[in-house]
Amino acid sequence: MSSSGKRKDEEVRVSDDDDESETHAPPKKVAKPADEIEDIFICNLDKNRRVFVRNCNGRIWIAIRQFFVKDGITLPCHSKHGISLSLEQWNDLRNHEEDIDKALSDLSEVEKLV
Repeated sequence: MSSSGKRKDEEVRVSDDDDESETHAPPKKVAKPADEIEDIFICNLDKNRRVFVRNCNGRIWIAIRQFFVKDGITLPCHSKHGISLSLEQWNDLRNHEEDIDKALSDLSEVEKLV
């Protein structure tokens, strides 16, 4: 076994047709295009964040994404700059709306005291 941890026969393969050794690169991974993505723009949260409802391959998502402007064109940031909630997660969040509002109110009162 080589120091890289790969077996030698994976790095060099011998062709049956001729006796020359050939080095084969592993097949490239190709991103699979989405069958169907439909975005419905809902609102801007600020100048760089937007809310969408998205239908992606038959699943519904609520997406909050960050965008940036480059050469006058608005482009999405990397996928880690946002969140997508499934319909179940969205409904769970909405069910806790009163708890969230109460926590925000409690924190606002604490801030006023400081």
